[in-house]
Amino acid sequence: MECNTTNNTEQVQYVDTEYSADSVEWCPIDGFKDVLACGTYQLEDAAQDSNQDENSSSSQSQPHRRRLGKLFLYTLHADDISSESASDATGNKPLQENQALEMPAILDMKWCCQSISDRPCLAVANAEGQVILYSTLPNDGNREGYRLEQLSSHSIVPSPDEQCLALSLDWANAKWNSPSQIVVSDSKGKLNLLDVTSDTVAVTSLLQWDAHGFEAWIAAFDYWQPSIVYSGGDDCRFKGWDVRTPCYKPTFVSKSHQMGVCSIQSNVNREHLLATGSYDENILVWDTRQMRQPLSETPIGGGVWRLKWHPKHGRLLLAAAMHNGFHILDCDTITENESQPIVASYMEHKSLAYGVDWCRQDGITSNYGIPSNKTDDTDQLQDALSQCSVDDSGDTSGAACNASKTTQRRTGDEPIQVSPKRTVPSVDASVLQRTKANNETDISAKTDIEEFLASCSFYDHSLHLWKFKH
Repeated sequence: MECNTTNNTEQVQYVDTEYSADSVEWCPIDGFKDVLACGTYQLEDAAQDSNQDENSSSSQSQPHRRRLGKLFLYTLHADDISSESASDATGNKPLQENQALEMPAILDMKWCCQSISDRPCLAVANAEGQVILYSTLPNDGNREGYRLEQLSSHSIVPSPDEQCLALSLDWANAKWNSPSQIVVSDSKGKLNLLDVTSDTVAVTSLLQWDAHGFEAWIAAFDYWQPSIVYSGGDDCRFKGWDVRTPCYKPTFVSKSHQMGVCSIQSNVNREHLLATGSYDENILVWDTRQMRQPLSETPIGGGVWRLKWHPKHGRLLLAAAMHNGFHILDCDTITENESQPIVASYMEHKSLAYGVDWCRQDGITSNYGIPSNKTDDTDQLQDALSQCSVDDSGDTSGAACNASKTTQRRTGDEPIQVSPKRTVPSVDASVLQRTKANNETDISAKTDIEEFLASCSFYDHSLHLWKFKH
């Protein structure tokens, strides 16, 4: 594990979440990027549950302990961010709590990247096998901040007596303004494809299938091809699915991870780039055109529960490493068979590192690595690389370039050997060189930048706001 970290992370604020915290998500919608949601999970106290059931007819059997949760909504006041704010108990706090909702334990949640009914929409996966959608509204009266209002709910469990946890979810429309679909993984090893109607915000089931032999810890869309879904399970398998088919069999099955696969994310800014994480403490970076083996493998020193690519440029990868804190990997250049350098670590949490996310608020999040002036060359390159087609069998494990059997990765200089199952239009070499030069010029100027992040940990029920300087 290559680690180039210095003293480049700093705590800004600590919040006690009362219950064990496992999920944090910053809103990506313009005008609401200062809004943060935090989800919690708490197993009901055994003594409390026993007292409630001591006179019931089923008291001789082991009582079922309920999984309780709270959903917190915060607003970030960037003007109050300072190095003293974390320790000044009487001063202004950048994160201000707007709302706390009691509900079943929360396992995962995601904001939709497109507004629904002209409002930001938050989807929550809970311990009762439900997906609940919330709209974000301004507070009533003279109160500042926002509040959540339930729009609809959907159960992925066929029978109310069946115990099944909704473990993770993802929206399909992070990249394209495509139909609002959600994929949900559950504790029975199934994946569920849901549709959200834009007018009534009703949630309906499109497809459900058996994906893994044990818990399906994670499911995620390929943001560049939303018909492709990836999943990871406690059976140590990482799989791909084409939801245009009945999903009787996966498009690929990878055994590259040695333990349960619990995190997957497609890179919304860099096509074909995907990251996976596992209890085996390794982060794998993949080229989705060639899923036989990963591009790189990075040991992180803890089970990788969540992965988040940087939302602006996708060159940094944020990881929640359970027993080993939070880390930021530099994925600007990816060299096959080499690990990615760790450029920052945040180790202030005292318990399992579960939830983490980048703040997207305008004015305090950098545009690191993005060409400041979009050029015709950039348009030509993006258009050419986006015109891909999947072969009739639905296989997405290989790709080919019209000009030759190899193509240069945008993530590095070494060519990838690919198979002729999918075609990518050829791109003029001068365009590649000019675009690469533009990016390198911007990257060389990345000095004195601060990124703000939120993270949460489990048994110490804590939420942290912190900053990363680079």
